[in-house]
Amino acid sequence: MSSMKRISNLFINFIILFVVFFSDSIVAYPHNLQTIDSINAKFEFSSKANQDDINIQKPSTNFYKTDSIFSFQSKKGYVPSLLDNFEKQLTAPFKFKTKQWLITGAAIGITATLLHFDNDIDKWARVQKQEHGWVNKSSPVITQFGSAYGISSVAAVGLLSAVFKKQKGVETSLLATQALITSGAWVQLIKHFTGREDPSASYIYSKIAGGKWWGPFAQYDQDLPVYKSVSSFDAFPSGHAAAAFSIATVFATQYNNIKVIPILSYSLATLVGISRLTEHAHWASDVFVGGLIGYVCGKQVVAQYKKMYQNPVNSLSSKSKIKTEFTFIQNGNQIGFFLKW
Repeated sequence: MSSMKRISNLFINFIILFVVFFSDSIVAYPHNLQTIDSINAKFEFSSKANQDDINIQKPSTNFYKTDSIFSFQSKKGYVPSLLDNFEKQLTAPFKFKTKQWLITGAAIGITATLLHFDNDIDKWARVQKQEHGWVNKSSPVITQFGSAYGISSVAAVGLLSAVFKKQKGVETSLLATQALITSGAWVQLIKHFTGREDPSASYIYSKIAGGKWWGPFAQYDQDLPVYKSVSSFDAFPSGHAAAAFSIATVFATQYNNIKVIPILSYSLATLVGISRLTEHAHWASDVFVGGLIGYVCGKQVVAQYKKMYQNPVNSLSSKSKIKTEFTFIQNGNQIGFFLKW
């Protein structure tokens, strides 16, 4: 399947998911989180003793001025937040601290090691379907959880969550789509710049161990033999692994209080990565880098969501961020004291 067709399928599924969610009002992020930016925390002394009145401004009825997920002006809208995630991911390396650079160095080291052993690993992987019947039957199914089955699962969770009014499920599904889109974009960009042969193509065409690296945009070079398929250029990194780990990371992070969900999520994503080897579609280094991209994008998307929606609540309730204040106040013909701590 060509890279452009993969992108098209991804966005078609996303549009279907978006339209389904649009039909149900629960698709918006929690009301209390939507309006947190519009809370006017006025504490007044009134005739009701010891009561603080919190004036909550209703969100504007203007579609483009609300904090709805469908807003194109508010940063909390789906599209603006998606673009913001792209920006955060692009500029992240410029803000790395020592710890992040050490992790990056370790990832580069692992990738280099896998590149060295790619051909040996592939020799082991490509015969597994022939030697084990259960691998031959399960591998083609498992690998689809890095594409059609994975996207369908996200859509199903979102739809069922909307039907049963489970806001967190809807939010998690939407976050998963953002992780899918961002990781998919970075994967396609790297694929086009590296132009690496996948294992099946390397045995037919170049005969080079580990596959030939054709370089930037080689698949569009009219001088190359026309019989070469897209598989000759789109091995590195694995899009299936990126998709599987982006979905798994979002669900594992969102439901980290339920231990079985992270275990199942990452286990399935790992099986998808292994299936790319047994399906003879990728080298081990492709799978590792693809999975890493999916993981990083999933983490960033959830972290940004929590920063945008949950930190304001925490800041209002955190005593460490609120200074003690004792004030004499007057409201009309009433007087009293206002204490904040």
